[in-house]
Amino acid sequence: MSKGCGCQSGIFRWFTPPYSKLFYAACCIHDDDYDRGGSEHDRKAADLRLFVNCFRKIAKSGFAPAKAMWCALVALCYYWSVRMLGSNYFKYSG
Repeated sequence: MSKGCGCQSGIFRWFTPPYSKLFYAACCIHDDDYDRGGSEHDRKAADLRLFVNCFRKIAKSGFAPAKAMWCALVALCYYWSVRMLGSNYFKYSG
């Protein structure tokens, strides 16, 4: 079930990441990927898809270059956050 950006449980549940409205659709797709689960390869693909979808949103936004670069750095932080902290939320199969 898609919840959007940020954790729904745990110590980070009270933290809303920056640009969560901009990246909402990308986060929902990522949540769906985590709910679907699979192998470690599937998790890596889901995390990369999160970054790519965030980047596509930035590319379509028409932001000035400085803001686009900043948002890309935030998207990279989203990626590394789910890579480092997301394993407990992914539904591994097998």
